[in-house]
Order: sequence, then C-alpha cells, then structure tokens
Amino acid sequence: MKHISFNKYKEYLLSKGFILESGTNIYYNIKMKTYFFKDPNRNHKVLVNIFIDKDNNDTDYLVSVNCGYGSPLIGYESCKIDKRKKFWKNFMV
Repeated sequence: MKHISFNKYKEYLLSKGFILESGTNIYYNIKMKTYFFKDPNRNHKVLVNIFIDKDNNDTDYLVSVNCGYGSPLIGYESCKIDKRKKFWKNFMV
C-alpha cells in the first residue's frame, strides 16, 4: 500500500522556508512522534506526526499534519490529506 513519505514532505516544507525545530514529542504508547516546523517570517507552525517502529526508530510514514500557532492543544487545525489530489500524490512512495 502506498503512503505519504515524511522525508519528501519535510523537504517540501524546508524548501518553502520552514525551519525544523529541535524539540519533538514522542508518544511511545501509540507509536507516534511529532515534529515541529516554524516559519521564521510569520507566526505560523506546522506539526507533522509520523509512526515509529517497535524499536522506537522513525519510519517514513506520515500520519497527520496540523497547521496553526499557539499551544499544540489550542489554535491548530488538521490539514486534510487526500491521496487523490495531485499535491499529495507528489509525496507518495
């Protein structure tokens, strides 16, 4: 089954001027990790969630994308990932 590649999406965000922040959130019980990308020109962040494997190593499977600003619990909206759209097909592996 095809999936959205985290590495391809990360390169896309970096090419748009976003900066990968140093901190991450790791949720071992649901095998997920959150990366934070920040736009230095405006107050805007992108949270990207990926799966981690049974040895707690990163995988290339993108789970979800959230956009916004403020607290991770308040002020963020989920971005719809539609694999039928051309934009998301460019990131599929």
